Amino acid sequence: MKWSTLQRYLFLALCALLFTSVWSYQAFLKIERENARILNEAIPISTEAAELFPALLNLELVVRSYILSPNEADLAQYDRTIDRLDQTVKRLNQLDENHPIMRKLVRTEAIPRIETATRFYDAQLALVRSGDQAVAEAKRYQGMQYIETFRPIDARLRADVNRIIAEATNRSEQASSAAKWVIVVVASIAVIVLIAFIQTFRMERSKQALIHRSLHDALTGIPNRRAFDERLEQLLEEAKQHQTPLSLILIDVDAFKSYNDTYGHLKGDECLKEVARVLKRQARHGQVARYGGEEFTVLLPRGAEETRRIAERIRQDILDLNIVHERYEPLCRVSVSLGLTSLVPGAETTEKEVIDQADQALYRAKENGRNQIGDMAG
Repeated sequence: MKWSTLQRYLFLALCALLFTSVWSYQAFLKIERENARILNEAIPISTEAAELFPALLNLELVVRSYILSPNEADLAQYDRTIDRLDQTVKRLNQLDENHPIMRKLVRTEAIPRIETATRFYDAQLALVRSGDQAVAEAKRYQGMQYIETFRPIDARLRADVNRIIAEATNRSEQASSAAKWVIVVVASIAVIVLIAFIQTFRMERSKQALIHRSLHDALTGIPNRRAFDERLEQLLEEAKQHQTPLSLILIDVDAFKSYNDTYGHLKGDECLKEVARVLKRQARHGQVARYGGEEFTVLLPRGAEETRRIAERIRQDILDLNIVHERYEPLCRVSVSLGLTSLVPGAETTEKEVIDQADQALYRAKENGRNQIGDMAG
């Protein structure tokens, strides 16, 4: 049978439609796979890697507390933190099979540092148990060297996580570009153009939702540690350039582990949400973030005096929530300790130095009795 010219054109159009439809479908599947990779691999790696440093810091605080006042609750918390560290490392070893840099950091640097630190903490506990509390007290600040040596490892872990997320995002963008090329090719076919537009719009919304999730804490809805790091880097650079003040408040919910143990994790989650709401209300001109666990941060492009006033309002407002905490005496209600630093940064000032100053101020507030502000503002 001989085909007419119109039939040939219709057949070619049908073949083009079939080919570009398959091509378009495969391109959109690739976008979905890359977005799923961000959600199922990169974000969990970020969460797990971010757990190592807070857990190690928690060991330091628990051992210090036990040396000052030996009690079974601190020992139980110490054992739980050790278990959490072990589980986190195991999960990282499972998650990073396709990421040799992360695997090498975890196996050759993070794990040896953690093991060295835990041996020191075990020795400290053993000294207290054997009655050598004075010896343990003399060494109780030596644990900070393990914290300090782990900070660069933590930074490199987070840098590799950012690289993993960036690679996944880049692959997603490349897939998006391929999909857009498909749309250009089939622009003459109105139905395909319409379908491609709908699919691209849906994928873009999905991508933005994933990016939002990667930068925000799922429980409180406020920015997370990764968002805090990015914002601190940006504000520090602006403060250096314009020689303007930059302030950081580090907030820790007092005796929160005891609160969780007493009232359960659901009540603990509600407590953290209430704290986050107070921070958002009192720090409208800054960026609030959940730093990890029961720790929060407030970044402010403000001077020391205004930052002190904001910190005090935060402390008082959280106390005025009257969230009952019977085991936290003598207040018997939830309170927070705050570490504050405010400075006009020099050219060599780093993000680590700003965080370290707020850390030291927070330690000071904790050691002086909690429910107060430790101040390192210059």
